[in-house]
Amino acid sequence: MESSAPLLLAGAFVLSQWSDLGPARWLLRGLPLWALLVLLALPRARRAQVRLSAPLLAFSLWCVVSITWSADPDTSVHRLADLLALVTAGWLAGQVCGRAVVRILARAVRVVLVATVVTLLVAPGWATAAGADGAPGWHGLFPHKNGLGFFCAFAAVTLWTQLPPGRSRWMWVGLVVVLLLGSESASALAATATAAVVLVWSTARGRRAAGPARLVVDTAAATLLGLLVAVAVLRPGWVLEALGRDDSLTGRRAIWTAVLHHTADRPLVGQGFGGVWGENSPVTLALWRESRFDAFYAHNGWLDVLLQVGWVGLVLLGLLLITLSARAVRTGRRTGAWALGVLALLLVTAMTESSPFTGNGLFLLALLAGCLGRLPTGEHLREAQPPSAAAVPGRRVSV
Repeated sequence: MESSAPLLLAGAFVLSQWSDLGPARWLLRGLPLWALLVLLALPRARRAQVRLSAPLLAFSLWCVVSITWSADPDTSVHRLADLLALVTAGWLAGQVCGRAVVRILARAVRVVLVATVVTLLVAPGWATAAGADGAPGWHGLFPHKNGLGFFCAFAAVTLWTQLPPGRSRWMWVGLVVVLLLGSESASALAATATAAVVLVWSTARGRRAAGPARLVVDTAAATLLGLLVAVAVLRPGWVLEALGRDDSLTGRRAIWTAVLHHTADRPLVGQGFGGVWGENSPVTLALWRESRFDAFYAHNGWLDVLLQVGWVGLVLLGLLLITLSARAVRTGRRTGAWALGVLALLLVTAMTESSPFTGNGLFLLALLAGCLGRLPTGEHLREAQPPSAAAVPGRRVSV
C-alpha cells in the first residue's frame, strides 16, 4: 500500500484539475480513505517520522470551525469536504514521496499535455470553443481556458526544474508555451513570467556561495521586484494594456468592490468557509445585486479568503505561505526552485482567481507543506549537497 503513494499523488493532482466537475469531485473526496490506508501501511519507524504542518493545520482547522457561523451551512459542508480531501491527499503524498514529488508530477503533466494535444487535433471545434462566459481561447480537456492556462504554467515550472538540460526539455517547454498562448489566459501568462523570474533568481542564488555574492543576487532581485511592484501600482494601465485587459479587469472590479463592502460585516471571522457563492446564501444574493453579476467566486483569492474566513483566516494563510517560502529557499537546488516557482504561480494567479486559496490550489499548498516539511535524508543529501559531500557515509542533514 505504501508503494501506491505515487499513484495517490498523481491521481489527486489530476482530479484536482477537474474538481469543478461532479464525478471528479466525488472521486477526490474518496482520496482521504486511500491516504489513511497508505499511512497505516507505513512501517512504525517511518510513521513516527510523519510530521504535521502546524501552519497548514491551523488554517484548515479554522476553516472547519467556521462552519459554526457559516451564512450557508449546507454549502459549507460540501466545500469543507473538498478542502479536507485536497489537504489530506496533498500533505500525505508530500510526506511519503518526499523529493520524488517533482518527478512524479513531471510524468503526470506530460500525460495530460499529450492528451490535451490529442483533444485539440481530434476535436478542435470543441477544444477551442469559447467558454460559458464567452471568453475566447483554447481550453482543451479543461472546463475553461484559465484551467488550461494555469496547468500550462505549472507544467512549465515542473518540467523546467525536473528535466535535464537538453533538446527534450526545450521541446516539452515549447509545447507548453504554445498551449499557454493558445489559452489566451492573461493571468496564467503573468504567473508564468513571474515564476520564470523566480526560477532565474533561485538558480543564480544557488550558484553563489554564501556571503557577498549571494547578497548581491538577493539585492538585485529585491530591487527588480520593487520596480515591478511600483510600476503595477503607479502605472496599472501599462500592465493592463500588456495583458490585453481593460480598466475593469473584465468586470472583476465591480465584484471586488462588492466583496470588500461585505467583508465589513464580519471582518475577523468572515462568512464561513463555503458560506458564500452558493445560490442559497443570502450573502451571495446581496453580492450579485450590488455587483450586477452572478459570480460564483470573488475572482481574487485574497479577497475570497477574507470574505469567507476573515482576517484571522487570512493571517493564518499568510503564515503558511511565509513558512513554505522560507523552507523552499532553505531547501535550494531543484526541489527548492520548483517550490518557489509553484508559490509564485499561486500568489500571482490569486490576484484574479480564487482557486489558489479556496479551490484546487489547496492541494498544491498541502503538497508543498508535506514535501518541504519532512524530507528523506538520502534524497536531501544527493540533491542539496555536492557529490563529494553526498558520498560521506553517516552524514545527516535535517530540514
